[in-house]
Amino acid sequence: MHKTMDETLRRRAGLRRGDEADAGAARMPDYAGVNAYASDPVLGACLDPTLDEAMEEDLRSLGAYWGSSEAQEVARIATAHGPTLRPYDFDGRRIDQVEIHPAYHALMNRSVLSGLLSATWEEGEDRRQHRLRAATLFLTAQCERGHLVPVCATHACVAALAYAPDLEAELFPLIASRKYDRRAIPLEEKSGATITLALGEQGAALDRSTVAMKGEIVTGDRLKVTGEKWFVAAPTADLALVLCRTPEGPTAAMVPRFAPENVDAIRVNQLQNVGGLAAQAVANVAFDGAMARLIGEPGRGLQVLRDVRTLTQLDLAVMAAGAMRAAVARAAHGARYRQSFGRTLIAHPLHARVLADLALESAAHTALAMRLAGAFDQAFERDGDHALARLVTPAARIYALKSAPAFLAEARDSLGDNAFAESHPAARIAGDLAVLGQWDGSANEAALEIAALVERDPTVLGDALQEIGADLGNQNGDILEDVARLGERAAGDAALARVFAEQLAMLAAAAAMRRNLPRVVSDAYIASRLRERHRVAFGALDGRFDADAIIEFVVPEG
Repeated sequence: MHKTMDETLRRRAGLRRGDEADAGAARMPDYAGVNAYASDPVLGACLDPTLDEAMEEDLRSLGAYWGSSEAQEVARIATAHGPTLRPYDFDGRRIDQVEIHPAYHALMNRSVLSGLLSATWEEGEDRRQHRLRAATLFLTAQCERGHLVPVCATHACVAALAYAPDLEAELFPLIASRKYDRRAIPLEEKSGATITLALGEQGAALDRSTVAMKGEIVTGDRLKVTGEKWFVAAPTADLALVLCRTPEGPTAAMVPRFAPENVDAIRVNQLQNVGGLAAQAVANVAFDGAMARLIGEPGRGLQVLRDVRTLTQLDLAVMAAGAMRAAVARAAHGARYRQSFGRTLIAHPLHARVLADLALESAAHTALAMRLAGAFDQAFERDGDHALARLVTPAARIYALKSAPAFLAEARDSLGDNAFAESHPAARIAGDLAVLGQWDGSANEAALEIAALVERDPTVLGDALQEIGADLGNQNGDILEDVARLGERAAGDAALARVFAEQLAMLAAAAAMRRNLPRVVSDAYIASRLRERHRVAFGALDGRFDADAIIEFVVPEG
């Protein structure tokens, strides 16, 4: 039976015995030197109304670097030589030094210089800073994501500083300097600063109000914090934003890492291997009466963190979209050169259908991420954009990071066995996105918060759907109504929160695609995801859609 099957497959592929070796002999060219911006029609279309000539040239320059062989090699070295902890010096003194390869610092220097810490908060003549920063983050994430964790945390924590104007006046000039200063010295001696989020705790539940770290107000806006934080990325950042428990309730505080009074009050207990983000140090950190600055009023820490978390969720959606774009571009490159039964993979209709589905998924995440960044730019001027930023952003984060595993499994399959080696870019993407999926807490936590928001403020769902509907078109009104009903039900039934969040994100993605991309692309996405609901069954795209045309639009041959 097996012999007969082999002969059948050879006959269908037009092969004779012995031809397989010749068919697979062609060496696939290295995938490097591709301009990540210039080669991406989807990103260009989504940004087209935003850019002027100078901004486009900046993005083209960034795309050239992050797609270059040099950047890929720096990323490889940074992840191959991850951080190590040196707790004591030669004389037995406790130093808690995290030793990091220079390649990591090179990545940090490039990202800080490009404005990822502060570009959104710098004064500008118009409201497009979020979109331009999102595009920069999208391009950077295609190369390496581990170093971006403290970059994104610092950017998000600027929102918390609005609750502490005096501290903001001290810190923001350092953050906005666009200088990466890695020296372990007090802030007043530095030319730049980074902030990390230290929110996780051992055995932490979904309810952040149950924080165990203790906070003791000393005087004015000064307090001491005592407790242990788990899975702290970049533990030697200049500052850590923590949540502690005071008599008034959960309270936010900023702890300076290298302040003289904290030399013996902060300990890096161990580094954790989290299965991804290999270039980044992730640690369990103990605070023993460390001095900190109060952020906001005591007991109002969850309110302080609200905007921080929303900005973090946007960055997670953008990073996931960028990483998925890199994966599908590599998969398309591989499919154009890898041989099977005498033809390239992309010439086989079945594989082309799978690749077209991956291209659609990537385009959806790109369009949604850029649309949400635009909503942040206009959030204080338009109710619809404000609702999108508040409600759809956490849903987009759930959608992107939960659909990534199936997406990456198919992309790596296109690339062959090499893509499962730990050092391969596609393997690194898979590991990184798995970890980033838990960075801001579980998907269930985010989904419950979305449902609770709709229950507290039903107008936010109406405003968001009105904005989505304007782009989606009347012919898709039935889908819009289905999601509206699902949202109303989820507000009273928490068990529906996850499905509502994911349906809302896909609906918003479809609207963003119709807003910016060719109609055939958005129609194919709507048909497969929102009508047929083949969300992870890649290759189930309806035959009436031209798979080759979709591939060529989303990931054109370079």
